[in-house]
Amino acid sequence: MADLLGERMQAVSATRVVRGLESIIDAVAGVLAEQSLDATLEGMSRALNGIVPFTSLAVYEVDAERRELVPVFAEGQYVEETMADAPDIDDSITGKVVRFRQMVHLEPGHPWFGRYIIEGTPQDQEAIVFCPLIVGDRVIGTLNVWREDSAPGFQSRVPSFSPEEAQLIRRFATLAALAYDNARRRELLSEQARTDELTGLFNRRHFHERLATELARAQREDVPVALVLLDVDDFKRVNDEHGHPVGDQVLIAFGGVLSEHVRAGDVVCRTGGEEFAVVLPGADEDEASRCAERLVGAVRSATWAADSAITASAGVAIAPDDAGTVAALFKAADECLLAAKAQGKDRVVLRIA
Repeated sequence: MADLLGERMQAVSATRVVRGLESIIDAVAGVLAEQSLDATLEGMSRALNGIVPFTSLAVYEVDAERRELVPVFAEGQYVEETMADAPDIDDSITGKVVRFRQMVHLEPGHPWFGRYIIEGTPQDQEAIVFCPLIVGDRVIGTLNVWREDSAPGFQSRVPSFSPEEAQLIRRFATLAALAYDNARRRELLSEQARTDELTGLFNRRHFHERLATELARAQREDVPVALVLLDVDDFKRVNDEHGHPVGDQVLIAFGGVLSEHVRAGDVVCRTGGEEFAVVLPGADEDEASRCAERLVGAVRSATWAADSAITASAGVAIAPDDAGTVAALFKAADECLLAAKAQGKDRVVLRIA
């Protein structure tokens, strides 16, 4: 009789695993279709919770150079504490998962709980499954899943993951790793496509796309948007006297100066050569003028490579007063920039009389 009961229990367990695996395949197919990294991570969490309910989840990414795991996503309890903590690869349970490329399943009371504690969170009152995220021969991160004693809906019993649930999480992590890696690669390619390689600022392509977006929003909400075009004065002289490597250093530093002296929501771009642009959402004429003067003054006061004296000229245009399209607004700002150059450089021109 006992043997028969055991066989039935094994059959039920096997059926649950098979159904779980089918659900994993269906769920990951949807996750793979997500277009952004954030959407992929949210999709992973949502899909897994429908297969193996949990109270908290975190995804960590390996930083091999710093020998630590960087939290890239967390939800559930203690999210702030989790996102502020980067486990050491050589001295943490999560790091052990990376080093040995194997799942770790801990139940309440396990002695390992005292070896690594996320500051501000309780310990030894939870069950955790740690799974490596493996792509090819690389461990790219971990998927950590919790059931906590204090979580709503779980107070009636000691938190626990069954062996079958732990294996389902491991199987899910195997496919989730591919989804995460694909999303990360897509995001990197997208970032490279809109980033200037030298300065790390947005490039001309992104500038046009973003300005078009801000103009459309400005028209919908009946608010202004300003454009500041800046040019490094006499940049050819810098290259001729000090060489192109120094010229590159000047451009990198110039972009840094601009980024340091704009508002959080402003968009700094390198549009080509020594030409830069700043899109100022919601800025009227006074705000745009003050910003341009601040930028030109900051360039004038900065310390530059090879003790070069660097200044900048700027032209400013505001939509809808000066223009209402990307091309027209750019033309208006560019004409002001040319006027600033003609008037002696190291100055701002807002509007040509």
